[in-house]
Amino acid sequence: MLIFKQLVFGLLLPAIVGGGIFVLASKRAREQLEGRNGLFSGWLVAIALSTSYIVGYIGLEGLPPFPPQEGVHWLCSLAFIGLILGAFWQLSPLGRLIVQGGVSIVAPRLLLNSMFKYSWGQLEGIIWWVCLAGVIFVFWHIVQGSFTLLPSRGWCPFVYFGLSGGTALILAVSGSLRLAQHAGVLVALFAAIWIIALFLPPEDKVQMFPIGTSAVITLALAGIWLNGYFYEEVPAASAILLAMALFLAPVGRIEAIQRLGARRSAFVQVAVIALPVLIAIGIAVARSGLLGESSPY
Repeated sequence: MLIFKQLVFGLLLPAIVGGGIFVLASKRAREQLEGRNGLFSGWLVAIALSTSYIVGYIGLEGLPPFPPQEGVHWLCSLAFIGLILGAFWQLSPLGRLIVQGGVSIVAPRLLLNSMFKYSWGQLEGIIWWVCLAGVIFVFWHIVQGSFTLLPSRGWCPFVYFGLSGGTALILAVSGSLRLAQHAGVLVALFAAIWIIALFLPPEDKVQMFPIGTSAVITLALAGIWLNGYFYEEVPAASAILLAMALFLAPVGRIEAIQRLGARRSAFVQVAVIALPVLIAIGIAVARSGLLGESSPY
């Protein structure tokens, strides 16, 4: 019964909710191709992503305590923060930079509160804080850029489906089934959006993920990764490789690859992004001891 509840409320229901809102957002966006009033349709996609994850979170964990007691409890709050930011992402570039910087600084402190309190000294905590804030800030920009760097149509949600799936698998073999289920919510969501994208009209030129959705995706993935590495047994190499995978998205802009044609260049680009994810999975599997003696990564 417990497994059935997790499948329905933690995977199926989030996919239905997110997919349904995404269909509405896509329809609205196609009606606004002139570029006027694009805020509403863009925010609908952010609503689809954040609401889907919040529904999945509640299905897995129930209502989060207030104030949150563990790092995983903040995942729901971060999804809500991403939803709010999506509504105001039409700010000036300077405004976005300020917001990204502020959230990137606050997020590690919220997620890793117990590490700051009980594990790290003052200097060590400051070093970790600065480094993690910088990583989140840079990763946020990579996510934002990936929406235009990745091929059109269903490739963008497919890439995030694969990144979330790799995250879930790594967490599962590392012994954190709880966090793996949270990553599974993202897997179900991106799978639903990917399938929907395959049935969109071929002439549809609407951007799959508007820029306002970058906050939701960044905070969800970063939150799960930080919890997995600092509170669970995710190997450092696997966590780094997962975070670096999207840095390879610009490979699709290389002239030699573009000469292969749209379809082949898309396959090459996605394959290059998938490579570090596959290596990260291999490291986690080796570390888990499933193949014999564990490796010291």
